[in-house]
Amino acid sequence: MNQISSYPAEMAKVLAKQWSLRGFAEELLPDPPALTTLLDVSYQASLLREEDDPVRCRIIYATPAELRSCLTDETRPHTLGFDESVPMTPHNLRKLSGAADFYRALLAVNKDDDEKLSIWGMVVTGTEWVNRVEGSRFEGVQLPPHLVVQAVRPGHLVAASGYSRVLETTQGQLLTDGFDPFRSSWIGERFADVRESLLKSLPEPKRDVPMPQICDTFVQDVAQGVVRRVLRIVRSQRHGGMLVFLPQGSHDDGTADRWLRFRVKFQPDDSTLVYHNLMRQLMARSLDVAKTMQLALLTWNDYQQFRDAELRRIDDRLIEFGHLLASMMCVDGALVLDHSFRLIGFGGEILGDKPVQEIHRALDIEAHRSTLERADSAGTRHRSAYRLVEGLNRAIAVVVSQDGEARFVAHQNDKLTYWPYLP
Repeated sequence: MNQISSYPAEMAKVLAKQWSLRGFAEELLPDPPALTTLLDVSYQASLLREEDDPVRCRIIYATPAELRSCLTDETRPHTLGFDESVPMTPHNLRKLSGAADFYRALLAVNKDDDEKLSIWGMVVTGTEWVNRVEGSRFEGVQLPPHLVVQAVRPGHLVAASGYSRVLETTQGQLLTDGFDPFRSSWIGERFADVRESLLKSLPEPKRDVPMPQICDTFVQDVAQGVVRRVLRIVRSQRHGGMLVFLPQGSHDDGTADRWLRFRVKFQPDDSTLVYHNLMRQLMARSLDVAKTMQLALLTWNDYQQFRDAELRRIDDRLIEFGHLLASMMCVDGALVLDHSFRLIGFGGEILGDKPVQEIHRALDIEAHRSTLERADSAGTRHRSAYRLVEGLNRAIAVVVSQDGEARFVAHQNDKLTYWPYLP
């Protein structure tokens, strides 16, 4: 008789609760025994290796009819049904994961005539779904709001409704109480001056020629997409790293040198303003496209719907910029930018010998509520980030552990605080 471990059984209970709390249709979840089995098999498969590579796969729980009926022909992923379904077992997931590449396809699972879980086909999405998860412009296929389970790395599962994450498990923990600090007001306030500067840098419109206005959050949404991509890449590489945002002007006024010793520090010329230049190009072109569509206000949602070759080229350059940041972040030490995303240096060793004894863990996204923890309960990389932010209150640090855990660290409400990052 097959044995179900207690860990997936507990995950199934928490997932069902979170699914309901988020308002997703409960009929889209398997019944409790099937849900537990699905998570258990996915978890066991994630611990296996195929040709020396860890098993990584995505699984969607849906029938062929459901996939055909809930999406339009234009947005529906390409579905390939197997002539004969195969039992959903760790061994079969391991063997099929190579064909259903993690970033390009899902394995489709449902109950067979004997009420047992089986793999009946593949659902091809292409790679652009990653842009949607990261908040970037999305031109790829849709997914229905059915249960999707991602086996990301050994013991690390992500359960989602379509592309919307519901629950994550890693290192034996069920992660439901983390936050997405990008959705907070405090992080937007830290970068408000930079957004205003970018908007003022746009050319003045010609007289008597009405131009669309840019939504207040547009620049913020683009910037957050870049950082989300960087964190996703670093987390997937399992190297760990640190990203530090220093106050504007820190390269010129000596702040960077007082607080960090760099392996590589960049010359403060225009070559370090890659992001600033790309953002100006993106805003200018987006306004041109919005004008042709007679839009009065350019929003993030409008931008995501644009189909424009020049915007696509700028998007590609922003993606490459994100990969560049991720590569530099993986060098031991910190990758350091200022609030305008100007490149300062990488491999930064944080100076100062004054230890931080305590730190607050946020209990809500604005850190109005928090709980006090010992700072030495975290590793060396985290403690150095705490020391920097405690001494330089306007700095923000994002620390990624080798196991993929990420924390935002900032001084908020007069307290040194961290937020577990769960996008």
